Parts: sequence; structure tokens; C-alpha cells
Amino acid sequence: EFRRVLFRSNLAVMFWLDWHLTLISLVVVPLILWFQKYSVKVWPLFRRRQELQASLNVVIQENVAGIKLVKAYGREEFEADRFNAVNEEVRSVALQSWRVFGVTGPGQEFATYLSAIIIITVGGLRVMEGHLTIGDLSAFYAYVLTMFAPVRFLVFINQMALNALASGERIFEILDTPLDVMDRPGAVRLEHVSGSVTMDNVSFAYGKGAPLLRDISIDVPPGKTLALVGPSGSGKTTLVNLIPRFYDPTTGTVQIDGHDVRDIQVEALRAQMGMVMQETFLFNASIRENIAYGRADASMEEIEAAARAANAHPFISEMPNGYDTEIGERGTRLSGGQRQRLAIARAILVDPRILILDEATSSVDNQTDYLIRQALDSLMEGRTTIVIAHRLSTVQRAHQIAVMEAGRITARGTHAELLRSSPLYAHLADIQFQLATEASASAGPATPVAQR
Repeated sequence: EFRRVLFRSNLAVMFWLDWHLTLISLVVVPLILWFQKYSVKVWPLFRRRQELQASLNVVIQENVAGIKLVKAYGREEFEADRFNAVNEEVRSVALQSWRVFGVTGPGQEFATYLSAIIIITVGGLRVMEGHLTIGDLSAFYAYVLTMFAPVRFLVFINQMALNALASGERIFEILDTPLDVMDRPGAVRLEHVSGSVTMDNVSFAYGKGAPLLRDISIDVPPGKTLALVGPSGSGKTTLVNLIPRFYDPTTGTVQIDGHDVRDIQVEALRAQMGMVMQETFLFNASIRENIAYGRADASMEEIEAAARAANAHPFISEMPNGYDTEIGERGTRLSGGQRQRLAIARAILVDPRILILDEATSSVDNQTDYLIRQALDSLMEGRTTIVIAHRLSTVQRAHQIAVMEAGRITARGTHAELLRSSPLYAHLADIQFQLATEASASAGPATPVAQR
């Protein structure tokens, strides 16, 4: 607004000094406006550059995270070429955008200086003709420079604004994405639950795709354990993800203590749960901080007690700095079994009423499996537990086992009952028994194995 008033006041004084010279000096205005309009062409280039920059960041992240895999397969040259290809696209689009500003920036400078040349030339002639004094010409020239000074910097302001808009549009795409899971109006906050889990005719599909779960009905009483078994892709992980509301069922209801989980505040719901997943995620922090992640106010005694219950204290004690040892990004300085035991200690410290175990021992050796199962026994005691596992040694002691195939529960019962009634379960048991027998024969007498 101030600039607009200044422009108008300068223009008024210029007309008062010499209206002929004012009209002549304004002949460059259409040229300036054309350069301004031309500079808008850079907008799609800025947006494209942001998209390509995101792709470049993905390539860098993947190469850093998977550096061992890249080296193991000798794909350094391939990954370098992949990086260079995306980087070259970023460079190409950046050069295109700078070419646009290479025209508009100097173009506007040229237009303003052209106006100055016209004023000095025509103004000099009018001074010689006696229509204008040298003082008036000097004042007129000063007013013109004051009026056009903001225009000279407008191209740079325009560049920053368009760049910010392109970046902001990418950010707001994420911020404006509607949440799939959120609290309903009037959602209740459950402070304490007994831990019963019920699913009533639950079906689920991602978006408009084919259903992954069909008509699932289960009932897990408080303190009991339900084991889910079945081939990969049968929907076991998808099913347990409905309990903490990572997704909501397409049809049917999931209930905790008789309350539909959609009627419970999400934060309060998840506070009642602990999860130990197959892919354990640890932060680039100390062991103590990782164990206490779910309870930042936990005392050192509580943290150590949780570690002891998870069979993690012995190896932690051997670390250079004990519980203050930094474990690296994603816990890279620890073995798979050690990471799993820290995850179990983290869950024990939270003291959840409902426990979800998803393939917690699938990728460890028998000895580590035995240690982790001991830790899990401590964790599962007195808690409602839903466990997913391929190793029958983990599930055969469950109060109830459900066999899943193609998104449905096709059989349920105890280990002994399913061996008689479910061909699929019997087949899985045979495979596990053979694998356990072979492992025991090759390793010698060491670790207890599951008995068929």
C-alpha cells in the first residue's frame, strides 16, 4: 500500500514538472509488464524441481540405508548411474528456471535504464528548447529512479515468492491429506481396561481394492493368548493392525472391553497396548533411552528391571557404557536377537494390558529364540496377547490358535485339536518339526525345540 501511494505521488509530481516527458518515460512500462508476465513461466519449473529433488533424496536415502546390500551385490556403479540420472534431471530443470530469470532479471534492468536514457535525451532537448530547467530535469530524473527502484527488485522478490509457493504446495499436500484414523466426537478415554478383545464380522480392504480380510470373528478373554498362524499373505498382520487402529475395518467392529475402538480416543487406546514387531525399530540413542521410549519418566531401576525380564541385562552389562551405550542408527551395533530383546524390554516397561507380537522370533537362531521366548513368557504373563508366528514353539502354548487362509479364519482350537482337525496346521507343524529336528541334529544338544 505504501509503495502504491509512493508510486502515485511520484507520478503526480512528474506530471506537474513536465507531462510530455512523463508520458515519454512511461513508454517502457508495457515492456516491464511483459517481463513480469514472462517470469511466471518459471512456476511449473520450480514445482517440477521440487518433485525431482524429492526423488533424488529417496535415492540418496536408499543408498545410504542399503549400503551393505549395494556392496554385497557389486551394484555401486548401477546406483551411481541411478543417482546421476535423477541429479541430471534436477540440474536440467534448474537451468531452465534460471534461463527464464536470465531473461526477466536483466530485461527489467534494461527497461528501467532505457527509461533513464530516454529521460536524459528528451529532457536535455527540452532544456535546450527552454521548456524545462536543469533543476527540474534533475528532480524529474530523481523521481523516476525512485518510482522504478522497486521494479528493479521485483523480479528477485517474484523469484523467491514462486520458489516458496512451489515448496509450500508440496508441504501442504502432506498437511492437507485427510487422516484415515481420528477421534470421533465424544470419544471416551479409557484409563484402565481388563483387556478383552472382540472382533465381530470384520472385513477390511485398502481403498477400493479387493478385501484382504473377510468376516473375521474372534473373542479373546482378558489375560488369555490367541495365536494366529497361516501362510504369508493370509492377512495376519493386517488383522492385528486393526486393534490399535492403524486402520479401521471396512465392515464389522473391533471391541476392547465391549467398546468399539472407534469410540475410544486413539491416544488412550494405544496407551493400553504394547507391540513387538518382526522388524524392530530402535533410535540412534542410548540403550536406556530406547527402553524408556514409551515411558520417558521411568527410573533407572525400572528400566533395569524391564531389561532383566527381557533377558537383555546380561549383554547390556557387557557394553562399554552399559545402559548409556549408543547403539547407532536403527540399532546397527546390536545383533537381531539383541534388538528384539530391547524391544521386549520396552514393551515390558510400558506394562500394557494388551500385547501384540508379530513374528517376534522369526529371524533368529534357536539359542536366541529360546532366550526371547523366555522373555516373552515374562511379558505375556497376565496380559491379553495376540501373537503371530511361524514357529509353532511360540504358539503351541496359546489358549487358542486361529488358522488363517486368504483373509479368513478356517480353523481354531488348541495345538492338539488343530493337529487333528486342520490339514494346513498339521502341514505347518510337520514342516516346523522337521526344521527343528534338522537344526538340533546339526547343532547338537543345546536348545529345547517344539514337539509335534
